[in-house]
Amino acid sequence: MTTAAADQSITWSDDFLIGIKEIDHEHRCLIEDINKLHQELLEHVDLDRIEDTLGSIHARMQAHFALEEHVMVSHDYLHYPEHKAEHERLLDEYTEHMTKFEGAPNLVDKETIEDLLRQWIVDHILNSDKKMSLTVTSGKQA
Repeated sequence: MTTAAADQSITWSDDFLIGIKEIDHEHRCLIEDINKLHQELLEHVDLDRIEDTLGSIHARMQAHFALEEHVMVSHDYLHYPEHKAEHERLLDEYTEHMTKFEGAPNLVDKETIEDLLRQWIVDHILNSDKKMSLTVTSGKQA
């Protein structure tokens, strides 16, 4: 991986841990998938491979959000509606950009997809997911 690629990759850190083992594992896998996509885009690999990775990230996001939502519902998380709406917005945005990129790949869409994924994985985990986890693991609603 080049220095430029490394600069755009997401480095896993324990700061991403939220304390729910299954969700932490999925977060780590999502970061690996996002970094894989970044590397494929950087190396201009075959479009079919990039589309497979985009689809894999989409499927993983859907499954991940379903798991988080199950955890929130099973713990009567008060902020569930807002958190679920955030999931839906992120998935809709990703789907829109993924579809647009697959239809006519270009640099702007590539950068938009990568920025969206980086922002989501960092901001969502460090803010929304950590907040949810503190409430779920402590049993105290915030």
